[in-house]
Amino acid sequence: MPPQPVDISLIISSRNRAYGLTNCLDAVSNAARQAGDLSLELVFVDNGSTDNTSEIVSEWAKTAPISTNLVYEAKPGLSVARNSGLAAAKGRIIAFTDDDCEVFPDYFTVIAALFAADIDIVMRGGRIELGDARDLPVTIKPELEPAVLTSELHAGGFIHGANMAFPRALIEKVGLFDTRFGAGSPFRSGEDTDYVHRAFNSGIRVEYIPDFAVKHFHGRRELGDVKKLQSGYAFGNGALYAKYLFDRRSNMRGMLRWDIRQAVLEAMGRRKLSDELGLTYRSQLRDNFTGMVAYWRGQKTGRAA
Repeated sequence: MPPQPVDISLIISSRNRAYGLTNCLDAVSNAARQAGDLSLELVFVDNGSTDNTSEIVSEWAKTAPISTNLVYEAKPGLSVARNSGLAAAKGRIIAFTDDDCEVFPDYFTVIAALFAADIDIVMRGGRIELGDARDLPVTIKPELEPAVLTSELHAGGFIHGANMAFPRALIEKVGLFDTRFGAGSPFRSGEDTDYVHRAFNSGIRVEYIPDFAVKHFHGRRELGDVKKLQSGYAFGNGALYAKYLFDRRSNMRGMLRWDIRQAVLEAMGRRKLSDELGLTYRSQLRDNFTGMVAYWRGQKTGRAA
């Protein structure tokens, strides 16, 4: 008999986080048990870990209620790992979450329902709740209203790579992740923003659906950690601004103008980013420009190409 088609492939990438994988994997197990007749697979990418990440996943997979493909990708970088996951995935629908997230129990059934009636290609992202109340409220998306991406909105943060899904056909239209972006890469972040932006520019509908949800246990409880994180995001966004600066189809130039305007308003005392977290638009804009310069230097030297 031919192998049963896979309905949903969930891709999780991880590097040296063996100590925190159990809850993530157990949440996947719980959701798989509630998925009815759906054919599922987990593609777990060990991105060059030097701890016992692969051993933990292998042991868990022996009794897991979901087919598991453990992939080892030695080259570091989140985009590299995600591309390896895409190459291994067999599902009609591809979903992503992170190794410090826990999917909701109805995760797979919600995804299946969302994509069941689609005629055209649609990219969707979902709600990301704060998993631990002791963590600071960053890298989450708790909005409860559905939304559709338009040219007036910034692709950054509209949906997050920690909770997004799309049909396999999208890869054929958009391609793979840009390996210059994302954690562990030259530009530190922005791989999901870039991918969403490319999908949108290709004419693909991008939706935010709050019923499609995960919890994020990111562990950042110090303001210094948040400032470092936001600096990396702004640096990556700056590199994206440089990448698309001369692309007339792109609205990234409008997003850069928006960032500049917010910094000017802040200097005039009319706008603030976050007093609570000690974040400013001016520091964000500075990191934007640093990222832009790094991108252009990389283009000239070929080191970040």
